[in-house]
Amino acid sequence: MRAKLPVLLLRACAVLALIYLIAPLGVVIPVSFTDQRMLSLPVNGISWQHYETVFNSSAWLGSALQSLLIGIASTFLALALGVSSAIGCWLLGQGRVSFFRVVNLLPLVIPSIIYALGVYRVFVEIGLYDTLIGVIMVHAVGSVPFVFVAASTNLEYVDIALVRAARSLGAGLLRTACFVILPNIKTGLISAAIFAFLHSWDEVVVTLFVSSRAVHTLPRRMWEGLSENLDPAIACVAVALIVVTVILLSVEQRASGKRG
Repeated sequence: MRAKLPVLLLRACAVLALIYLIAPLGVVIPVSFTDQRMLSLPVNGISWQHYETVFNSSAWLGSALQSLLIGIASTFLALALGVSSAIGCWLLGQGRVSFFRVVNLLPLVIPSIIYALGVYRVFVEIGLYDTLIGVIMVHAVGSVPFVFVAASTNLEYVDIALVRAARSLGAGLLRTACFVILPNIKTGLISAAIFAFLHSWDEVVVTLFVSSRAVHTLPRRMWEGLSENLDPAIACVAVALIVVTVILLSVEQRASGKRG
């Protein structure tokens, strides 16, 4: 009985943590179906009017398109940077790459507000402030740690002898990476791409600093909406973001399961 007690306590803590994380969703979802004009629970019944408002709004749809384009572009850029860095560190070995590993993980260590202030100053000077390219760049940099970790983890399962064999047969480093290394870490690439996209899809702090009128991602428009009014349409958009996140995480889970 005493041996089972720690296990029961651990399960209880896990359940409480899960409830704590899911509880906000239990509020956001009903609020999105409210029949009121303000953020509140339904009073007279469930209503779809705010979903209709979102899907008929050029502003919300434009922000969704911008978020999608920025997410896709920043994902490809983050994959190029993070995967190439992971492969380079893997080929060099454990002893000589500690500095490069730290550099790739810096976006996770540096507080977002500090990074945002620095990027804002630089972008104003070089003319990238409030541009799609500028937002794509900062989102990609923020996604690099997720890509680097996912790629590095999967590279541990690759036999280095395959690389040596390819090089001994005359394949260059680029050809070896494209035809030997990348096919062996494809599930890791899927996970890396999903997490990179989700980071861009949800990012708001840095975006607020590096954009003004030309770029309005969904999270930024939601933030401005909460600052100016309490439109229930914001809850509808939040539910849409949650649905996209759950779908992508399910895909990532299936990809990880196939690898295992």
